Amino acid sequence: MTLSSRTVGDKAELLAIDYLQKHDYEIIETNFVASKWGEVDIIAKKDGITVFFEVKYRSSESYGSAVETFSRTKKRRFLFAVRWYCMKQKIKEESVRIDFIAIQKMPTSHRLTHFKNVEMN
Repeated sequence: MTLSSRTVGDKAELLAIDYLQKHDYEIIETNFVASKWGEVDIIAKKDGITVFFEVKYRSSESYGSAVETFSRTKKRRFLFAVRWYCMKQKIKEESVRIDFIAIQKMPTSHRLTHFKNVEMN
């Protein structure tokens, strides 16, 4: 039986949430959707900064690593969702950061890599 990509994505997000909570992030929201134009997997706060997370999971590197999946198009949609959320919540840009979490399945566990303050160009 194979798991749907949504189920796998949900499990990856739970791994990321567990990691973030262990590192003192307060989870504000998950799976925020800004119409059909963008989605943010996790929104959290730490030290007065609102952090927007994209989470990508790969069970193998056959089709590239998790890091390689954050394409220019995905970044553009992600940034739209971030800006939409900030506008709705009246959050100033200077108190916002964008991070990326890549999760790679290993033979007996997972390797989670947290990239802070991702360049969105």
